[in-house]
Amino acid sequence: MLEFLRKKWFDVGAVLSVVVLKGIFMEINKISNVTLAIWVGFASLLLHQFEEYHWPGYFPQMINKVLYKSKLPDSYPLNPNGAFIMDVLVQWTTFIIAGFFSVSAVWLGIAVMLFLFGNFIMHTFYYNIKAKTKYNPGMVTSIVFLLPVSVFYFWSLIAENAAGIWDYVIGIPLGLIFIFVNFVKLIDWLKDKNVQFKFKKNENFSSKSTH
Repeated sequence: MLEFLRKKWFDVGAVLSVVVLKGIFMEINKISNVTLAIWVGFASLLLHQFEEYHWPGYFPQMINKVLYKSKLPDSYPLNPNGAFIMDVLVQWTTFIIAGFFSVSAVWLGIAVMLFLFGNFIMHTFYYNIKAKTKYNPGMVTSIVFLLPVSVFYFWSLIAENAAGIWDYVIGIPLGLIFIFVNFVKLIDWLKDKNVQFKFKKNENFSSKSTH
């Protein structure tokens, strides 16, 4: 089971996104826009990861080669084990908790939605500038889903007067920390040149000209 999840967690996530959307829209008249935005944000994150890791799916190889100048882009420093821990155990878990406690822990919702906005910035601008490309896996879902849902969330916070000053005081720094840890530190902490699991070779990545 663990082996299957390590190889196919992003496919499982794509299916889960449909389940989440179906469930949340069945309850759409019973929940606030703030709660709705977090769950739609979680589903959007799942689709975003599918774009990164499955179709077209060469995001980890691009990150390793372009940002880290790795000679082992299929496994170092970002590797399948690290990706599973970072994306599933850390990100999925945090979003699910934020969804269930959207009213009582608004500060956590602010943090995870800042993370979605950070993904938009990284994929739309930073990665393209570094790789000298016009597209990278994750960019489309960042523009189509992550940006709108994060903007909608913060608009809903203000419209519903759902956040107190301390929610922002705690949530904004926590969101920035969450961005830094996920985009930088977890890759470094989980790197392993001797890892036996490698990302599947991707012809889309092989055909790209990266610098």
